[in-house]
Parts: sequence; structure tokens; C-alpha cells
Amino acid sequence: MKQSLLSKKEIYSFAFAGLGQNLIYNFSATFIMIFYTDVLGLAALSVGTLMLVARVWDAVNDPIMGIIVDKTNTRWGKLRPYLLGVAIPMAVFTILTFLNVDLPTSSKLIYAYVTYIAWGMIYTVSDVPYWGLSSAMSDDPKDRLNIMTIARIMSNVGLAIAIVVPPIVLGLLQDHPQRYAIVATGISVLGAALFLLAFFNTKERVTRPTSVSHIKDFALLKENKPLLQLQSSRMLGAFRMVLGAAGTYFAKYNLNNEGLFSLLGATLILSMIFAMMLTPMLRRYFSKKALYQGGLVFQALAHIVLFIVGYSSLPLVLFLMFVVGFSMGLNDVIMYIMVNDSIDYLQRKTQKRLEGMVFSLHTFTTKLQTAIGLFVMGIVLNLFGFIENVPQSESSMFGIFMLLTLLPAASSLLSLIPMLKYKEEKETLQY
Repeated sequence: MKQSLLSKKEIYSFAFAGLGQNLIYNFSATFIMIFYTDVLGLAALSVGTLMLVARVWDAVNDPIMGIIVDKTNTRWGKLRPYLLGVAIPMAVFTILTFLNVDLPTSSKLIYAYVTYIAWGMIYTVSDVPYWGLSSAMSDDPKDRLNIMTIARIMSNVGLAIAIVVPPIVLGLLQDHPQRYAIVATGISVLGAALFLLAFFNTKERVTRPTSVSHIKDFALLKENKPLLQLQSSRMLGAFRMVLGAAGTYFAKYNLNNEGLFSLLGATLILSMIFAMMLTPMLRRYFSKKALYQGGLVFQALAHIVLFIVGYSSLPLVLFLMFVVGFSMGLNDVIMYIMVNDSIDYLQRKTQKRLEGMVFSLHTFTTKLQTAIGLFVMGIVLNLFGFIENVPQSESSMFGIFMLLTLLPAASSLLSLIPMLKYKEEKETLQY
């Protein structure tokens, strides 16, 4: 039996770094829209447009970051140096993004554009090399499953903290004009400190000579059929990724209790973590494709049932959110294993190992699907007559409920389409 080269310290350092990164990312992804609409007073449609514009820019800077990573060659490796340099800027710009600036509305929108786009660029510098490192730490499939399972569990612990804790603190600071910035400061300092563990306590073992042609390397991604199928699936599933943002509106306006978002979020995340812990066992009996598709089907069914039964019974809502979370958690671990598989697939096919470019496409998809989801949220809120910080009309509350039910259900089912022809054979992909 092959002896793993990875120590528990290395695996858990990588995983806790993911916790730190997800504290920052998910705090922003969950609360940025309601901060912009309900605190800065920006129109929902304007905020949705900002999200989309920022992601269009990512279409440029994400591949560039992938190219830079794949051309890097230092004594620390090609991925880890970026983890050291990006931690503090990531924290600073998260805080700046959530400042309640005293400016005219038009100037607030400009400030939001500048800080949010800058935050997105800095986050790219953290995300591409971090997830690429998961492929460079070991080439053993069992090691990778272990790395990704623990990392995704800890990442979702970060997600849980980012969803559950802020509403409690925001409630305690109800009348403070900078309450979001205060919470962002605590989240960012802790997140950045944890993120640095991935630099100090890990090692890159799977290395290949760097190539010399940027354009040709980027063009090689079109040969990566499994990666393109997976990312197409994720794009069609864009509205699955903004349940947290939709939940902030649902708790505040439909349930008339902003604090209930912590309970909804905790239920969702705990079920995700539970699913992730079971994933290695489930892999003994089911293929990655079957688990990925099964997660999508069960999530769609849970959203549809919630739409049919409504939200008059909070325990039933929580149960259905548990089913949704379990489906997403299962899907999450398998997805990252598939990305690592696609790196190996591309290497076998082209003799080039391009972790940076592969994960730049993956992280770009992550941000773009979130942006599309938030953009659609802005459109839906606008169409159904949403007005911030006042009791909502029946039409507006129905629109908000759609954001939590019909839209993610349709999104989950659409995600199945690109994966119908996805093929795998045990731990490797073959075509």
C-alpha cells in the first residue's frame, strides 16, 4: 500500500486556510447585496448590474492570474508565494467594501464599483493558487479525496460562521452606522490569519516544468472536455449559489425576523458539513457522476416542495433547507475532485500540467455564477416592487419567495444537462 506523504498538520493547515478564505468570501457574497440596498440605499437593479460588470472584468483578470501562476517558479513553488502576499490586501479591501460612506447616491455607487471590483481581483489572487495547491500537494487519488473532503468541510465551517454569526452581531450593533464594517473587520482579520497557514505549513510535491507559450496554454483548456462540462453545469446552476443572499431578504421581509437568517443558515450549513463527512463512504458505492447528479436532483425536489407547501411552518422550512444543504454539500466535494481529475486528464492528453489555468476558469465560474444569480435577484426584486426597509407588498414577498424556491429548483435541473455525457472510470477520466 502506498504511504501518504501528507501529515495531518499539512492537511489541516490547508483546510483551515480554506475556512479563513470562506469566512471572507461568504460574508461578502451573503451580505453585500442587502448592505448595498438597505444601508447604502442603492437600487437593487443597480447592484445587480454592478455584480455582472465585476464578473465581466473577471473574464479578463482570472485567466491572467492563471497564466501568471503557471509561469511562476520560486523556491517556495509556483502557488504558495501568492498565498503569503494576498492575505492582508484581501482583509483590507473586504473592510473597505462594507464601509458606510457618507456620499451622494451617485458617488456611493462609484465607490461600490471601485471597492467591489478591486476586492474581486484580490480574491482571484487568493483563490486560483489556493485550490491549485490541492492538486500539487499529492498526486495520489486517496490523498486528494482526503484533502478535498476535509478542506470542503472546513470551508463550510467558514461559510457557517459567515452566515450565522454576522446577523447576531449586526443585531447587537443595530443603531451603529458602521455595523457592517465592524463585522467585516472581525471576519477579515480572522480569515486572513487562517489563510496564511496554507503558505507556512504545506508543500508542493507535484511539479512539472513551466511552459513558455501563454496563448497556446490557454487554448489548451478547450481540450479539457470534463472541465468544460463541469463548468457549463455550474453556470447553468448559477442560482443555486445565492441562497444565502436570498435568505437575508426572506428572513427580514417574509418571516419578519432578520435574526431567523442565522437559524436558516445554520441548518443549511450543518447539513452540508454532514454530507461532506459522508462523501468518502458514499464514494465506495457510487460514482462521482452519480453523486453529483443525485445532489442536483434532490436539491431541485426540495425547492419545489418548499414552493408548494409555503413557509407558514418554520420546522418544515428548516427540514427542507436541511435537504437542500445535504445535496449541496455532497455536490461540493465531488465537484472539486472532478476539477483535480480534469487537471490530470489535460496532462495526459497534452503533457502539460496547468493547475493555475484550470483553477482560474473554475474560480471565474464561481464568481460569475454568483454575479448572475445576484443580477437576476436584482431584476426579480425590481419587477415585484421591492422597496428597502419597509413592509413589503404581497407581490414583493412572492418575488422574494421565488428566489428561494422556483429559481434554484430550475437552476438545479438545468445543471444536469451538461453532465449527461460526462464519463469517468474509477479515479481517472477517459474519453
